[in-house]
Amino acid sequence: MEAFSFTGLGTKWSVLVDAESFQKELKHSILCYVEDFENRFSRFLPQSEVNAFRESSAGEYSVSREFLQFLTVADKLRVLTSGVYDPAVATLLENAGYGAKENIRSLAERENTHLPVWSLSGDKLVIDGPIAFDLGGIGKGYCIDRVAERVRSFGCEHFLVDGGGDMVATTKADGSPYRIAVEYPGKLDTAASLINLSNQGLAVSDSFRRRFGKWHHLIDVQKKKPVEQVIGCAALAENAWMADCMTSGLFFAPVTKYPLLTREFNAEYLVFQSDGTTFVSAGWSGELL
Repeated sequence: MEAFSFTGLGTKWSVLVDAESFQKELKHSILCYVEDFENRFSRFLPQSEVNAFRESSAGEYSVSREFLQFLTVADKLRVLTSGVYDPAVATLLENAGYGAKENIRSLAERENTHLPVWSLSGDKLVIDGPIAFDLGGIGKGYCIDRVAERVRSFGCEHFLVDGGGDMVATTKADGSPYRIAVEYPGKLDTAASLINLSNQGLAVSDSFRRRFGKWHHLIDVQKKKPVEQVIGCAALAENAWMADCMTSGLFFAPVTKYPLLTREFNAEYLVFQSDGTTFVSAGWSGELL
C-alpha cells in the first residue's frame, strides 16, 4: 500500500494505491487537476467561474459544461429541499463573515440580505442581477471522482481517494474492502458506524468543523441562519459525487423527503439530529456502534 498526501480545496487529501506504486506523472496529474478545479470553482478565488457573475446585470449567460452540471444538480437539490438549499447562499455566507472577515454585518442586516434569484434555461444561466455561488456542498465529491479517474487511467486498479473525509474506493488487491470509521458529529474520538467500503463513494458532513463566530457554514437560505435540526450525516452511493449531494440534501430537507433523496441519488444514509435522534436508511450497510 502506497499513499500520496497533499492539500487542496482547503482540506487534506490522501490517495492510497494497493499493489501498485505511484508514478511521478500520476502525482503531477492529480495535483494539476485539483489546482485547476479550485481555480475554476472556489468561492474564495475572485477569478473563479462561481464568481464570474458578481457584477453582472440581469440576463441569460453561457456557462461551462461542468458548471452547468453543478447547477443542474443544485437545482434538483433546491426542489427536493423546498428551497432551503441554494448555492446562491454565498451572499449570506459572506455577510456572516465566512471568507470575508472584514464584511461581517449585524444580524438585522443579514436578515435583510437579498438572495439572488437564478434559474436554468436549457444550457444557459438566467439571473436577476449580480450573483455569486457556493458549491461547497456538492463540488468536492465531483472532484474526488475525477481524481479517481486519473488514478485508473494510470493503470491502478485498487485504490482509495480521500478528500477531507469524503472518499471513493475500489477494493484492496486481495478483494477485501477498505474499513472506514464514521465519526460521531463533534466527537473526534468516537465512531458512530464502521463501513466496509467497496466500489462505493462515502461522504460525511457536520456542523462543527467550519464555524465563524456563532455560525456554521450550512445555512438555511429561507430562515437566513444555520441549520439547527441536523448536526451531522453520512451517505453511501455509487460514487463520491452522489454521496456528497446526498449529504447536502439530508442537511436541508425534512425527514419526510429522505426517501425521495434516496431514490434521486441512489444513496443510503445515516443522520444525526440535535435532539439525539438518529435516522438510518434500510440499506445502510455500516455497522452501528
